[in-house]
Amino acid sequence: MSTSLRPPAPARPRQSATTHSRRVRRRRHRAAAALAAVCALALSTAACSLKDAKAEASASASASASAAIARAEKGLADAKASATASREAALTPELKTQRDTALAEPAPAKPPQMNEETSEGAVASVYYFLDLYRYAFMTGDTTELAAMSENQCQFCQSAIDRTTKLHTTGGWIDKWEQSIVDATYYEKLDGYNYNRIKITINYGQMTSHPGDGTPSKTSDTDDGRVLNFGIRYVNGRWSVGAVEVVEK
Repeated sequence: MSTSLRPPAPARPRQSATTHSRRVRRRRHRAAAALAAVCALALSTAACSLKDAKAEASASASASASAAIARAEKGLADAKASATASREAALTPELKTQRDTALAEPAPAKPPQMNEETSEGAVASVYYFLDLYRYAFMTGDTTELAAMSENQCQFCQSAIDRTTKLHTTGGWIDKWEQSIVDATYYEKLDGYNYNRIKITINYGQMTSHPGDGTPSKTSDTDDGRVLNFGIRYVNGRWSVGAVEVVEK
């Protein structure tokens, strides 16, 4: 009895250790690259989300601030309008007429010689300054008064501040009579930059109308008031550096 023998199955070729190692490394590299891509996408998405959130927060804060400023400005405007309406309601027809008359006062005319570097020009400038002083308290317009006043003139700055405060609250002063009865010009002394001008002036009654609701006040006449001006000629015009009110 014969027995047939099958030929042995061919053996599979065995992978070398080097080839196997390369394949493992390639799979790891692909996995790492895929993971890196996923992480990069996640980080990019997170960064964009954070940037968008910051932009939205900034826009929201800006809008909130703008809205708050707008509300504050509207509140201030409403308060001013309310205060103005209250002052208007408190004025009698007679006071309204007096106020309108004061506010409509024309600006004083400039003397033709006031810009001359002469004693006549200096005295004319002081006359004009005194007219501007009255005009400012009547109308609230301190532009020309400030233009003639030097920074160190305390009398000038006080007049400007008091005028501004009076008219800001709705007040004014009626036109008063004033007449200069004497003016003396003094030459500049050695070592001094200013000329002195001594003025003697008569003031009529002054009626002030405060805008804070307090009653109007009328002062007595003031005759023979003496004022000492320190003035100097600068840039083609006379300016006021000091004013002294001499006590009687």
